[in-house]
Amino acid sequence: MSLERVTITIPSEILDAAKAAAEREGLSVSAWLSRAAERAAKIEAGLAAAEEAMAHLDPPTPEEQAWVDDFMDRVTRPALPADQSRGAA
Repeated sequence: MSLERVTITIPSEILDAAKAAAEREGLSVSAWLSRAAERAAKIEAGLAAAEEAMAHLDPPTPEEQAWVDDFMDRVTRPALPADQSRGAA
């Protein structure tokens, strides 16, 4: 794989977070940002493929949509700290 040098402009808070994450993982900032960009590109490609596939399907029934909405509510709900999830005061 060939490498190319690029210049980017990002908010300083994002750069600080990337530097800290790279340091924790023992990577250079360049390697960390490259990996993050690769992951983001894969996610975007997957979303585009899903959107294209969905274009060929009938819309969900109200029951199917309710199931999806309930499922997404459950899996995207922020996790509670362990002591709160057990009902501790």
